Amino acid sequence: MVTINGIHALRDSEFYHIKDVVYRECGIRLTEMKKALVQARLMKRLRDLKIGGYEDYCHYLNDNYDNEIINLINCITTNKTDFFREPRHFDFLREVALPEFEHSGRNAIRIWSAGCSIGAEPYSIAITVSEYFHDKNMPDIKILATDIDTQVLQKGEEGIYCVNEVDFMDLEILKRYFKRGAGENEGFFRVKDEVRKLVSFRRLNLHDESYPMRGHFDIIFCRNVIIYFDAPSRARLFDKFYDRLADDGYLIMGHSETLAGMTSRFRYVGHTIYSKVV
Repeated sequence: MVTINGIHALRDSEFYHIKDVVYRECGIRLTEMKKALVQARLMKRLRDLKIGGYEDYCHYLNDNYDNEIINLINCITTNKTDFFREPRHFDFLREVALPEFEHSGRNAIRIWSAGCSIGAEPYSIAITVSEYFHDKNMPDIKILATDIDTQVLQKGEEGIYCVNEVDFMDLEILKRYFKRGAGENEGFFRVKDEVRKLVSFRRLNLHDESYPMRGHFDIIFCRNVIIYFDAPSRARLFDKFYDRLADDGYLIMGHSETLAGMTSRFRYVGHTIYSKVV
């Protein structure tokens, strides 16, 4: 049998087992093209467990399912993100959505960052909100940041980023909302408390039948997430978003994503931004 760095290569039967588990747990469809990715991402986990092959890992997963499934999902999920990624969405937040909410007399604004990864998106939202209300009376702002990956949630809660993760950010924004590390923390930046207090991080599986949150959100960001779901999973997710979104709220998707042909419950606003059909 072929080995890679001392670990037996992933066979089709093992890949299919892992693929079925991942789909059942979180709705992510792993195609045949993802086999090499699964093998590479699980390799470190096998080393940590001192397991010599993926067949043994499948047995380990079955025997320790409740504890190991979180580690498996952490390994498989993709967490590509940047601060102020797809900037037109933050322009829309600043120039359209927040003025609308302000003029409507809202005393509270609720925003959900679904699939928040390491926190770049919810902190970008929090900074945009802070910039908009810096010389105004800020309403009660709460930003919920959720992800299925516990490791990225921990990084988001810590709010610490290396220079490579923030070096393209506007320098004034960086100075205003991040604290530069010194000494042994040189080269790192931490989000200031005034921004961190606006964001709450929680683990949430979007594939779950129901969500624990109460009330409605004024804006839901779910960008570059549904590309990993199949059509039935997407349709169920859009129905859940519809139920969780305020009647005058907005759903913001990634620039490579669309609701066209998937649901008629949202109206296209522009730049992959949608409003509810009420």
